[in-house]
Amino acid sequence: MKKTLIALAVLAASSAAMAQSSVTLYGRLDAGLGQTKTTINGVGEKQVGINSSNLNTTYWGLKGSEDLGGGLRANFNLQSRFALDTGAVSGDMFSRLAIVGLSGAFGSVDLGRNYTAYDTLRSATNNVFDSNFATNSAVWGNGIADYSLRTSNSVTYTSPNFSGFSGAVGYAFGENKNVATNVNGSATDTASLHIKYANGPLLVGYAYQEEKQLAVANVQDKNKYNLIGATYDLGVAKIVGSYNTAKNNTLKDKEYSVGVSAPFGAATVAAGYSSSKSEGFNANNKGTGYSLVGTYDLSKRTTLYVGYMQAKTQTVNGSIETKATNVATGIRHTF
Repeated sequence: MKKTLIALAVLAASSAAMAQSSVTLYGRLDAGLGQTKTTINGVGEKQVGINSSNLNTTYWGLKGSEDLGGGLRANFNLQSRFALDTGAVSGDMFSRLAIVGLSGAFGSVDLGRNYTAYDTLRSATNNVFDSNFATNSAVWGNGIADYSLRTSNSVTYTSPNFSGFSGAVGYAFGENKNVATNVNGSATDTASLHIKYANGPLLVGYAYQEEKQLAVANVQDKNKYNLIGATYDLGVAKIVGSYNTAKNNTLKDKEYSVGVSAPFGAATVAAGYSSSKSEGFNANNKGTGYSLVGTYDLSKRTTLYVGYMQAKTQTVNGSIETKATNVATGIRHTF
């Protein structure tokens, strides 16, 4: 009887400890047969083979949370990207995400390498499921370089949800000041924020990001991004759209994208279009891109897909035309 009571006490204590603290292994695996082709002024090559991360990026991660009492929790999240076709790690081990922080009724504060607050809204309003078949990243940034979706040395605050309204703000410290040569403007700090309303079928929001550039002749420029995006779920179809401007001292870009997705039981079909135009000093660049994706859910965790994307950009006042296409079919599994 005493042994039984002791065993029950140990089990209860162990269960309580597990409830207070947890660690989860999770990830996503994506591989498929595909063909990619890139040409510059009509000259290029195509490749056919097994590729990783056609629909979504392949990664594995560890995340955990500890109950500190009084509604306060300590949290961490680590993500490592790798190529499923070769097994090779892409970049540093946890370059995809590496954060630790606290959360509670006040919201959450995270420190480390994190997605920017601007990226949170941009990914939520990107077309074709924010997948790697979306052409925004290929078409936008045709004049000014596209935004940094992750930043190191950052602190991020995310608010709680107030009847559908929420927001976030982040700041990344550019820890690259050149003390030896005393170069002014060598710290490339990044600031970002977003505010959005998400309730029922509607999501709409605004996001801003400012990235300091390396100084040239002690003059430091800034790339500034302003995004307005929205989605609306009609039930039979979901519509997404966004408009973005990017500007610095010499260039100004205007960019937009639209998309629609429609479910048919376990299958879903999505189409998207994106466009960009850049004007300014010695520049008259433009780009367009479109994509079509179909998915079929074998289960909640396993999905078959087929997709096609094409992006075309014209730079240096139209003298250089770059065309990129990707067609692939494969399988994605999450765990």
